Amino acid sequence: MNINRRFFAESLVVRLGMALGAIVLLALAATISATVFAELSTGKAAAINVSGSLRMQSYWITVQVLRSGDIGHPPAELQLAISDFESRLKSPQLVGGVPLDATDPTRRAYDRIASNWYGALKPAIARAVTEGAPARDAFVARMNAYVLDVDRLVYLLEHDLEQRIQALRLIQGAGLFAIVVVMFISLFLMHAQVIVPLGDLLQCARRVRVGDFGVRARHAGEDELGQLGQSFNYMVEDLSRSYATLEARVQEKTEQLARTNVSLEALYNTTRTLAENPLTQATLDGVMQDIERVVGLKAGAICAREDNDRRGFPIAIHAGSEQAKSWCQQERCYECFGAGAGESGIRIVGSGDERMLSVPLSEGGKPYGVMLLQFPAGMQLEDWKMKLLESIGHHIGAAFATAKRSDERRGIALLEERSVIARELHDSLAQSLTYLKIQVTRLKQQLSASGVHEQTADVVEELKLGINNAYRQLRELLTTFRLRIDGRGLSEALQDTTREFSQRAGIEVRLHDRLLGHELDSSEQIHVLQVVREALTNVEHHAQARCADVRLSIEQGNIRVAVDDDGVGIKDAEPPTHHYGLAIMRDRAATLGGTLQVSRRAEGGTRVELKFSPRGPFRMAATPAEATA
Repeated sequence: MNINRRFFAESLVVRLGMALGAIVLLALAATISATVFAELSTGKAAAINVSGSLRMQSYWITVQVLRSGDIGHPPAELQLAISDFESRLKSPQLVGGVPLDATDPTRRAYDRIASNWYGALKPAIARAVTEGAPARDAFVARMNAYVLDVDRLVYLLEHDLEQRIQALRLIQGAGLFAIVVVMFISLFLMHAQVIVPLGDLLQCARRVRVGDFGVRARHAGEDELGQLGQSFNYMVEDLSRSYATLEARVQEKTEQLARTNVSLEALYNTTRTLAENPLTQATLDGVMQDIERVVGLKAGAICAREDNDRRGFPIAIHAGSEQAKSWCQQERCYECFGAGAGESGIRIVGSGDERMLSVPLSEGGKPYGVMLLQFPAGMQLEDWKMKLLESIGHHIGAAFATAKRSDERRGIALLEERSVIARELHDSLAQSLTYLKIQVTRLKQQLSASGVHEQTADVVEELKLGINNAYRQLRELLTTFRLRIDGRGLSEALQDTTREFSQRAGIEVRLHDRLLGHELDSSEQIHVLQVVREALTNVEHHAQARCADVRLSIEQGNIRVAVDDDGVGIKDAEPPTHHYGLAIMRDRAATLGGTLQVSRRAEGGTRVELKFSPRGPFRMAATPAEATA
């Protein structure tokens, strides 16, 4: 029983089904009751009609009895009327319409009519016909009473039929009322438990469709729609969580795409800037400005370095970065590069307000320098920015490598061209001078043997001296043209040169090289080496010196090359006849865009000093004041 009650309480379909079943049952009961009453009332009208005809037939019999007194015998119509009355009295319509219950008033009325007819009235008809007027009067009086009995029978039949009809009305009225009540109850249940919840669910669904996941179904009972409402609420909660998660993921992906776009744009700008422009301080400063805009770290400086060299020098310092200038002036290269700086990745150097982010500039694992960015204390850098800085560092390192390879190729091409010129000079001019030397020697010998004039001998001697100087300078020039600076760099070439002149001239030549080896491009290195060799050649042939010093340094972004000796000192800045060394050195200084000064030293000897500003891609960055100057 508890299960049935629970099932009834929790099932909307059962409740609505029961309501509809009740309506059907009430309608069926009303139909059956109408059918039963109709069946029970069958023949009642015929019985009423027949009983009513008995009354008319009684009047007709009375009329025939009264007529029979005039003729003295019973007429045929009387016999026919009596037979007709009896047939009607015993007719199935009348007998069937009378209840069988002996206690029923209608049954008693019918039995009384039948018994009075056969027991009193029919014999009275015979006496009235044969006995005359007194008997007819008695018959008429008895017939009047009999007609009243017949009227009562008709009334009872009609009353019984009316009661049945009234009962049928009551039953159908009650059934109709019950059907209406049940129908209204069903409609109320339909409205309260179906239409309203469905409308609420539909409204909730519409709000969910427009993205409102805070809506909840109010109907959450135990019936089907209540369970549907609960399921809908669970679904909306799951959708809300899923949508929130999806929004978070979409936001995350959007931010990731935005970061990717920013990174790609920065890499594209960096690559385009480095590819379309020469590797100068202005180019690198533009790259650092892009980095500062994207990463949010204030640009510092870009320092270059060579292999196996712990030192470096700034080739680009961002304008306004006083911290980077102060850092570089302190020569803290050991902190910036560290051990294996080209492979150790991004490092944080310094501490406090002087913290810097050192980004290695490398290509293929080979270090070319570092990029310094100001990194305030307590600041954290996202992973994507770190990866972006690493990629930009590789691009800048690749640009350095490309620039150095291009410079090396230009240097190789220049050396090959000079080698070709040297071969041509050796095969043509050198052989011609050698031939002239031989012929002048023969001429001198012949003039000496023939005793020519002294002036002629002086001219021949001067001619011989000029040819010897020309031949010596040509050999020096050939040596210079064949000179190569291999992968060891300018410093090794200068060491080889100082050793060569020390051994050849018998004087001590000391080298003081403070350059790092990457300030000059290949062409500038060749010119510097040739200037040094020409200066040492002059020391060898003219200075009568015991020692010489070769000094190379960089001062405020300018290269200074000085060759000092302790010899007799130069008399004037103009070279003597048939001597072109100083002119060649000045031409080389002009080619470098610098100046060459030859002067006597106060402590004795000569100083040859070359100053110029390097134009290669790895030149040192100038300060704003120097750039203005």
